[in-house]
Amino acid sequence: MAAPATRVNKKALKGGYSSASNLTATVFGSTGFLGKYLVSKLGERGVRLKLPVRCGEVYTRDLRVMADLGGVDFRRGSIRSLDHIADAVEGSQIVINLLGRTQTGETRRWSFEDVHTHFPAVLAELCAEHKVEQLIHVSGLGASTDAPSAWARSKALGEAQVLEAFPQATIVRPATLYGEEDSSLNRLAHFSRHFPFVPLLDGGLAKTQPTYVLDVANAIFALLGNVEAPGKVFELGGPKVFTHAELANYVARVIGDTPPGLSVPRPVALAAAMGLQLVPNPWVTVDQLIHDASDVLVSPMALGYADLGIKTADLEETSARWLHMYKKKSNFIEDGVVI
Repeated sequence: MAAPATRVNKKALKGGYSSASNLTATVFGSTGFLGKYLVSKLGERGVRLKLPVRCGEVYTRDLRVMADLGGVDFRRGSIRSLDHIADAVEGSQIVINLLGRTQTGETRRWSFEDVHTHFPAVLAELCAEHKVEQLIHVSGLGASTDAPSAWARSKALGEAQVLEAFPQATIVRPATLYGEEDSSLNRLAHFSRHFPFVPLLDGGLAKTQPTYVLDVANAIFALLGNVEAPGKVFELGGPKVFTHAELANYVARVIGDTPPGLSVPRPVALAAAMGLQLVPNPWVTVDQLIHDASDVLVSPMALGYADLGIKTADLEETSARWLHMYKKKSNFIEDGVVI
């Protein structure tokens, strides 16, 4: 079934918390890292929010205050249930899919294919059936059907399934997200703080383009009602390109540590990851190492932040304000002098 053209009125998003935008948005993955920032953006513009969740109160309580009273409607259910997905989609003009698994988050119950490929395909079909006006599907930078990483391949297959069922969908490919609650810079800082070195695959020479989580939320918000967005792919990467070694060294400098990078040959790293991924909540997996071994950068001709009029944050200027909590010396001591 052909998807309808986007009719979401951008003027309706100019109000505040108590305004009546007359828009309803369903956000899958609202309790995740990016989800909280996006829900806050939508709530402060008077958008009614339908948030499908399967977790308990402790994971949803901070979302309750992100919209005016009565503006948040939690729908408990499972993405394995067609009825639950249809119930969440019905009556919404906007559907945004943020659901995803990190490279370390695949389990026997939830595989990359389950979350990144099968669910988006079903969601897109139901969005077309219920005449949703705008569908935004968040994938990942580096998604490709011939990528060496299973994570990246599953993302690419999900994109194709979404566009097949809902051709006017907008695909968003963010780079690795960083922010106060991230699992990237914080993980590097924590590892550097407590261990003598940070292992770097083949010297950590592969390139990455981390992007600030709030910038991605702003970009998704800017896509709402954007007449140029339907059927397009937007790649969102930060303004600077780093190698993994440069990121590790930057974090070490901020927390007052000596550069802790230690080059680990690929066979050794893969063997270690094969063992580590057998434990619950592994720090690293084989698929993540395979993904991180290649450059993951924004394509030169891709649509991105500039096309949405968004000025992106600088990683070094932004992250220093929370990384300081990992400092090995007291925050009240600077160059040996108590301040």
